[in-house]
Amino acid sequence: MAEKSQEDVFKWTDEHTQVLIRWRVANEALFTGKRNAAIKGFEAFVMEQGLQDRLAAAFVKKKWENLKQKYKDLKCPATGVSTEDGEPTAASWKWYSAMDEAIGGRPSITPPALIASSGPDVAVASTSSVSPDTSRKRTRKSLEDVIKEMEERESAREQEAVEREEKRWREKEEKEERRERARQEWEERRHAEDREREERWRQEANQREERLLNLLEIIAKK
Repeated sequence: MAEKSQEDVFKWTDEHTQVLIRWRVANEALFTGKRNAAIKGFEAFVMEQGLQDRLAAAFVKKKWENLKQKYKDLKCPATGVSTEDGEPTAASWKWYSAMDEAIGGRPSITPPALIASSGPDVAVASTSSVSPDTSRKRTRKSLEDVIKEMEERESAREQEAVEREEKRWREKEEKEERRERARQEWEERRHAEDREREERWRQEANQREERLLNLLEIIAKK
């Protein structure tokens, strides 16, 4: 059975898209362009929305990149683009205005006109954007709390790594100690066996000598 993708497990809605766009604009400072800054930034989004167990930061990053690319494609469409094939235009794509405010550098602009192949009509984008659903409120952590929690988790991971390394060294030392004890016990057994063997030889030699003396006495009496 094929594994389910993140999209299959978690239902991404228009509200999530709207929240993501607004959040991304408000937290531009997190996205410094440094290595892993984007992933850490979107991890903050996931944690702030309380979706840690349902959504990966990489999935949110992909969503944002897709939105950004779609906006760029519609903002500067190729010459002669047709609107007859059902593809969204700057006028029809519902996230154009929100994305234009987010990355266009000004509050709102009129999107570029596209000339349909069926006639001279000009498609003009609507400047209205989808208003947030204020009826669905949720408790959110402040950005400072999210960053603090991320730092604590990172610190915890580092501490776990240190503890694992210490445990590995302790196990190595214990193994060496067991090996040394086993070697000492083996040497003690060997020495004990040598002493017992020497004692048996000495006793046997004494017994042979005693029998020889007895035999000589018997011969002398005869």
